[in-house]
Amino acid sequence: MPFIGISSNVILVIIGIGLLIFIHELGHFLVAKKIGVRVHAFSLGFGPAIIKKQIGETDYRVSLIPLGGYVKLAGEQREDSNTGEDWEFMSKKPWQRASVLVAGVTCNTILAFILFIAAFKVGVPFITAEIGQTLPGGSAWEAGIRPGDKIVRIDNVTDPDFEDIFISVALNGSPEGINMEIERDNETFEVNVKPEYDASVGVQRIGIAPASTLEVHKIFTVENADTPAEVSELHANDEILEANGKAIATVSDFRVIVNANPGKVLNLSVLRDGQDVDIKVTPSVVTRWMIGLSCATSKIDGVKNDSFAHSLGLEKGDEIVKVNSQNVHGFSELIETINDSPDGIITLQVKRDDETKHIKLTKLGEETVKEFAEGLFPHYGLTVDSTVEDFPAEKTGIKPGDTITSISGENVTEWSQLLTLVTASQGKEFEIAWTHNYETITKTIKPQKNEKNAQGVLGVKFREKKVVRKYGLAQACVVGTHKTTINIKRIYLTLQGFISKKLSTKALGGPVLIAQASYESAKSGIGKLMYFMAIISINLAVINILPVPVLDGGHLLFLGIEKLKGSPVSEKTMAIANYIGMGLVLSLMIYATKNDIMRLFHIS
Repeated sequence: MPFIGISSNVILVIIGIGLLIFIHELGHFLVAKKIGVRVHAFSLGFGPAIIKKQIGETDYRVSLIPLGGYVKLAGEQREDSNTGEDWEFMSKKPWQRASVLVAGVTCNTILAFILFIAAFKVGVPFITAEIGQTLPGGSAWEAGIRPGDKIVRIDNVTDPDFEDIFISVALNGSPEGINMEIERDNETFEVNVKPEYDASVGVQRIGIAPASTLEVHKIFTVENADTPAEVSELHANDEILEANGKAIATVSDFRVIVNANPGKVLNLSVLRDGQDVDIKVTPSVVTRWMIGLSCATSKIDGVKNDSFAHSLGLEKGDEIVKVNSQNVHGFSELIETINDSPDGIITLQVKRDDETKHIKLTKLGEETVKEFAEGLFPHYGLTVDSTVEDFPAEKTGIKPGDTITSISGENVTEWSQLLTLVTASQGKEFEIAWTHNYETITKTIKPQKNEKNAQGVLGVKFREKKVVRKYGLAQACVVGTHKTTINIKRIYLTLQGFISKKLSTKALGGPVLIAQASYESAKSGIGKLMYFMAIISINLAVINILPVPVLDGGHLLFLGIEKLKGSPVSEKTMAIANYIGMGLVLSLMIYATKNDIMRLFHIS
């Protein structure tokens, strides 16, 4: 029964997160007892006590909310009720109090180490480092990385998984970029890739997606409509074997067939529970609302490293302003002018920073022009490069060289903003303004669907290729130690990334994100859940040791000051610092929770 599976996973998550916080408090408890501090209460969980038992001076409790626990130490705060007895916390020497504070983060670190070892002994699934897609114009595309390539080393990490790649890219701080070793057709070669900051998600990226298997992972549902996969006999976990009698080798092969057959019945052969099953499915017809213009400029946003264009000496950021002596103002005009030029040597006048360079291109027929264009990715601005015949832009009078300035009264500053506003119109009329020969023109325009280029969509997501990392006890210890060390380093690099703005605070996650990630880990098996809990445990340890008042690190800072000046920090100073620290922590939690909610409801 699905409900039983869901319930057991939720219970596992609650137990796991509760264990992390409980272990932290257990560390404080054990060391406090060791140095002779009385513990008034030690609770498993928060809230009202369900079970209580007094043993000696300690009230042991099991409380209602099973997320962690707490300890209450005698004389923990400087209060009038403190007697100055040796068994009170504030009566202990600074180093003894420090040992109690450090014990929590120490226990979290030890727990993480144990969980990493246990996880790799059981087996942890990771997404492989094989590339499924590269984003045209992205850093990886520019470096010559192709779908089907496998990253076998990134910086100093050998045999990485996709998690290693994502984190290495996101936290890379070198202006020289990242060195990678790529495996292709049983051969390896090195490339250097420079990550680029993606403002939409707040992290650095190189424009790659992991490879997928042909096994259906999820069948999408959409509001107010059924996707073709939903109403067909296609099931999750089916493996696609053939489409219309053609054997399918990759997800790309299958996507090509689906895209090319909108509204047409596809005969699929799938592997289900070890048996071949024949089913039929009809891809839905998906068209885009368009006004029929392109704003591709002759400025270059990407040059593929192993391309003809790169061999000529073209670089990212170059703007090709002339072909021979003829001015060009857009990418289409650039390619058309080269195509119309006679075979032989063609001179490209290139603007690079404040310099003008002349690059020679030897044209040998149309293939040369095609090869040249394939190695370039143009910058998209708001100056019209070309219009589509019989589409609204052309009919309205927009011409190449005109510049779009606003849509529905809203100023547009980027190509992506223009696309979003046109798509959001859903075919309704709106006002568009543009400049033509220094004159601003405003007219009403109505987008139309591009029926000619309609594509088919099924509504399925394929399962990523995964590898299970499972080791014997000795190797699990080695890998566990490595993962503990590297995750501590990554946390500090993450904090550094926020400060240097290589990471946006939009990437911060709170309790909702942790719960979601924990639940997904639980669905992937106990090994993945233990691995994720180890990472959370390390996070708890490192964050708690930061010198922020109200955290363990803040208390350690005050103890250090006390040791240096020979007397405790004043109660007033402590109170003010704790209020500030509490405000910082609460603000951070509220902000992270806001991010969680926005992610949950897809609010940009």
